[in-house]
Amino acid sequence: MSAPVLPAKDIDPSLPGVPFGRLAAVELRKLLNTRSTWILLGLLGVIWLITLLILAFMRTPTDFATSVRVFGMMTPTFVGIVTIMLVTSEWGQRSVLSTFTLEPRRERVVAAKFCAAFGLALALFIAYVALAAIIAGARGASFDSSGPALRFSGVNGLFELLMAFAMALALLNTAGGIVVYLIVPSFIVPTVLTVGSLASGGLDEGGKRTVFDSIADWISPSTAFDPLSHPSAGAETWAHVLVCFVLWVGIPGVLGIWRVMTTEVK
Repeated sequence: MSAPVLPAKDIDPSLPGVPFGRLAAVELRKLLNTRSTWILLGLLGVIWLITLLILAFMRTPTDFATSVRVFGMMTPTFVGIVTIMLVTSEWGQRSVLSTFTLEPRRERVVAAKFCAAFGLALALFIAYVALAAIIAGARGASFDSSGPALRFSGVNGLFELLMAFAMALALLNTAGGIVVYLIVPSFIVPTVLTVGSLASGGLDEGGKRTVFDSIADWISPSTAFDPLSHPSAGAETWAHVLVCFVLWVGIPGVLGIWRVMTTEVK
């Protein structure tokens, strides 16, 4: 006897889609339920512990601004690597087909991944600011210039997160994304500018500024963001920061969104 044939069911377009909150929760679980993420966070925790011991037992207490800046220089890199793995791992493992089948609107998946990565970055930012405040308070250190320090750490952390996310979308490859994120803005660009300065004889036609001094503020993130830690940061500094955002976040981000929206998933 053959099995009874059930009538086919049509797709009902009136049914509600997957709530965005559920998508964000799923992406956050993907972010935290992987061994590589916890290895990186564990390594970051060890670095934090060593930093805390150094700050706690230094003869001269380190002020709050310096402590925040120390934490703010190391933490965004780990967040960036974790973000790249969150965005690209599914493409390498081909599980992205299941993700886009359950949620065909790809832009919502991208937004959910960003929310998950931003949540992790915000939690770590709050944690290391609190640790810096506890150390400074326990040792009676100064809280002067805390505003510029928090501004630098916050803007720099947001930039690193957005840059890693944009590069991951543009490349859709974990190894390539991590290499480009770590090497190009921090090593290749300063090296090229330095070589350009040496090749041009060091100084420009006015004999005052090198090629590095003239261009680095506009295209090198480390050079552009450093003045944000000083109270005297003005409009020119923010112009440098804005150009870096456009160059390192806007351009790869637009390319990455286009790739995600148009790439055939197999």
